[in-house]
Amino acid sequence: MNELISILKSLIPVRLELEWGALTGGAGALAAYLFGEWTQSLEALAIFIAIDYLTGVMAAYMRPGAEISSERGLRGIIKKLALVTFVAFGHWLDYALGQTVFCQLITFSMLGNEGVSIVENLSICGVPVPDAIKNKLKKLAQEKKRRGNIKGRKF
Repeated sequence: MNELISILKSLIPVRLELEWGALTGGAGALAAYLFGEWTQSLEALAIFIAIDYLTGVMAAYMRPGAEISSERGLRGIIKKLALVTFVAFGHWLDYALGQTVFCQLITFSMLGNEGVSIVENLSICGVPVPDAIKNKLKKLAQEKKRRGNIKGRKF
């Protein structure tokens, strides 16, 4: 009988488990509310965002003469939050119109942007990138620079 009571007591969550469960449950509920159904494309975007941020930090470290600053890192995080807000906007636009086009359209365009950024960052880190991809990235960077979107990146 004491063994049964001991087993039952071990099943009662401790404070940390309760807090962690509440936090993750709340985050999941918020994500479900903001984005609707969690799709593979949303999962891929979340992974791309994390990889882009990580490779961006690595590229900043590898870039000669560049400095890693918390202010620049904060700007990167704010940019990622804006990206997530844009995807949520697409979901709610779809909801209002009764369709599922805009969230997917925004998600896939952001996947493309994040993918290009990841390849740029990896190139700066010295990862061999095929010449065809490098040439496309150079053209993209030149076009962005011409439009005034970025200061210019080296590949």
